Amino acid sequence: MNASTPFYGMRRTASGPSARGYQVLFHTDTVNRCPGCAGTNWLVGRITAECARCGTALPLAEAAQMGLDPVGHRQVALHMVEGGKPWRERRKTPREATDGRVLTLHIDGSPRAFSIEDISEGGLRGVALDEVFKSRQLIVELEDGTLHPAELRWCSGGYIGLAFIAPSQA
Repeated sequence: MNASTPFYGMRRTASGPSARGYQVLFHTDTVNRCPGCAGTNWLVGRITAECARCGTALPLAEAAQMGLDPVGHRQVALHMVEGGKPWRERRKTPREATDGRVLTLHIDGSPRAFSIEDISEGGLRGVALDEVFKSRQLIVELEDGTLHPAELRWCSGGYIGLAFIAPSQA
């Protein structure tokens, strides 16, 4: 197949980094930062690893060594740059543990008990509820009745992260 042969309705071109001879690989024995968002959570398969935050996919270095990589690519490893800050230290406000605190989460207007793990001025982490993934509107209600509109930012290991999106409403 040459560079002008149609490939599933698209033309293949030599414009990407791998076509120029370099390919970023995922290494299972080290911390890998996503080239798209700098995240470190990955969904690892047999041939590729996908960033859990933004969906960027990287081929596994082990798969490339077994011959599953197109011929002629040079392999480049991703490594953390010295002096970089871990993700947790870049938070604007510190999170505080909640020790079994339960709030009310309004999912499209329906109140649900919501067990949280930690909270900050910008959002919170809590136990995942199935209804959250299909919701159109999320509002967190604190014990004092304060309402905080929120949006789902991440899901991992049975927990979800909600970010507050507007000033609180009493």
